[in-house]
Amino acid sequence: MEKDVLALVEESHALNPGVFSLIRLLLLSNLAELGPDGSTYRELKAVLQLSDGALYSNLKALESMGYVNSSEVTLEGKQLKMYHITSEGKMEWERVKSWLLKFLNCGGEK
Repeated sequence: MEKDVLALVEESHALNPGVFSLIRLLLLSNLAELGPDGSTYRELKAVLQLSDGALYSNLKALESMGYVNSSEVTLEGKQLKMYHITSEGKMEWERVKSWLLKFLNCGGEK
């Protein structure tokens, strides 16, 4: 058990700490699930039930890390911003997801 914890701590050093906020994890998870289709800002806001400020600042942070990119699309005559996970974002999400599963399993059975 102790070796598992030490290995888990060591492995955590390879993760990007900037990703570890609930909102950023939810965004990466959602965008990874949607794949190349991505999502509009409006859809992300509705699904995740976030304020404009929280959503905007976290999307910008993920964009600056290279994990998310955005593009403008016209839908029904309206300009909308689409967000997509990048290959780097997908890789980081997989690393984080794997580490979180190990973290949760590290406690053993209760």
